Amino acid sequence: MTTEHIEETVETFIAPGLLLKEARKELNLTLEDISSRLRLRVEVLEQIEADQFDMGKLATFTRGYYRSYAKVVNVPEQKVLDALDQLGKAQIEQHDMQSFSRKTKRDKHDNRIMKLTWVIFALILGMSVLWWWQEQAQLESANDAELIAEVETAKSMEQVEENKTDAPQTEETAPTLDEAEMLQLDTNISELETDSKTLEKETIKESEAPVEIKKEEPVAEKAVVTEDVVMTFSSDCWLQVQDASNNRLYSGVKKSNQTLKLTGKAPYKLVIGAPSAVTLTYKGKPVDLSVYPAGKVARLTLPQ
Repeated sequence: MTTEHIEETVETFIAPGLLLKEARKELNLTLEDISSRLRLRVEVLEQIEADQFDMGKLATFTRGYYRSYAKVVNVPEQKVLDALDQLGKAQIEQHDMQSFSRKTKRDKHDNRIMKLTWVIFALILGMSVLWWWQEQAQLESANDAELIAEVETAKSMEQVEENKTDAPQTEETAPTLDEAEMLQLDTNISELETDSKTLEKETIKESEAPVEIKKEEPVAEKAVVTEDVVMTFSSDCWLQVQDASNNRLYSGVKKSNQTLKLTGKAPYKLVIGAPSAVTLTYKGKPVDLSVYPAGKVARLTLPQ
């Protein structure tokens, strides 16, 4: 039976502060020398060499001090950090990073709320614009419908008048006269003949009298008034024209080859049902109506 002897080697634990202190002395450096290089107070360096930790500081800062000290005295950083871990102090725990993670989560949450707020604002703005556009379209459609109704009424009235003009007139039967009326009529005719003879005699006397020649007074020439708005129609078209005082200068239907001339107080508001059928001039200058699409009501103000 063989007995094996197991030899255990026990390493002597050296505190991290002591490692740094011995390395400093080997380099013949003072605490003041280390303080000037690391920009740390001598009291802080003494606490590091004595492994006296400030509980008010985070472990990250404490480990940073040890690493900076180790670089100055040429001691491996990992050796010092391992000794610090074995000492069981200045260890990085989860709670040291919680503040950063919480801030990151809070920022993400705030960003999501901000994006949602902008989306809601954009939806409200879009709905407001859409509602306004629909209201304007409905108002314009109502105005067009009212104008068309007025034009249709005017059309029907014109047709009724034309039908009355074209209708054959009935001959009236002459009433018969009785004997008393015939006698009265003969008396009136006799009186009329007597009056006519007397009138002829008076006329002859007046013609024989000398005639006075009167000089004609010069007639003042009247200024020529030109129309502001002149429209010529190539086909049937309904329209409405108002002046600056909202007085309706014309409202109705004009037929082909007709011309409408208007004068009032500018500016004029025109609504033309078929702009392609109208040739328009204002103050003698043509107005281009080709910009208005066919089949659409043209609304314009003169002067433009």
